[in-house]
Amino acid sequence: MSKMNSKIVGATLNLMKCRAQFTKTQDCCRIYHSCHAIKNLTAASNKTKQLGYCSESLSKCWNCKFTFKSELFCSKCKSLQEMPEDLTFFDIIGVKKDFNIDKNELQKKYRQMQNRLHPDKFSNSSEEEKQISERLSSLINKAYYTLSHPLQRGIYLLNLNNITLPEGTTNMNPEFLMDILEKNEEIERASKDESTAIKLIEENRKTLADLTKNIAEAFKKQDVETAKQLLIKMRYYTSIENRLKKIKQDIGIVE
Repeated sequence: MSKMNSKIVGATLNLMKCRAQFTKTQDCCRIYHSCHAIKNLTAASNKTKQLGYCSESLSKCWNCKFTFKSELFCSKCKSLQEMPEDLTFFDIIGVKKDFNIDKNELQKKYRQMQNRLHPDKFSNSSEEEKQISERLSSLINKAYYTLSHPLQRGIYLLNLNNITLPEGTTNMNPEFLMDILEKNEEIERASKDESTAIKLIEENRKTLADLTKNIAEAFKKQDVETAKQLLIKMRYYTSIENRLKKIKQDIGIVE
């Protein structure tokens, strides 16, 4: 090989080494910056989660257009924001996602939210903020109503598992339906007899309490099918409860 060719080969090899080294350096930089970005995003995510209202997606403030993790108020101009769509009613109120809910905590969190977001608090704000406040207040009321009633709470938990309660009496146990029919006939008689009405009210309350306990246990075991069947029964007994409440008012029963 001539000296000239030897120099060309040597230069080529050196160039290849430089390119390889440069590529390696670029890769290292990319890895470093990627890791650094992930670390920052993780820290930001943890911080926004502590605020109680956040999602993993970035949002833009309707007022100042500042981009931020979804929170209740813009971190720059402090304007009230819409809640992220991916929040459940449990997230919105700020309680644990569970059928066996603490009613005192639920009520406390609900009042705290309404104290912050009630439209009266934004009477001097912009029209946009007033409308957002009205929507949020309505949403919080809906969430509270759903979570504070065992039947509605159970149905909502089923919906989060993509399960709905069937309408009508399809596939219902004939013996159970017969019991319900007899119970409704008793209610008809109770409308004219205070002692019978009181007896039925107490019996129905106990039945609902037992169902509530069993449904909580089913959800705890993640047995959604059993929870579904029990909720179907609870729907019937809740209907009976509503009828008994009306009779109680009509007769004038005071407890």
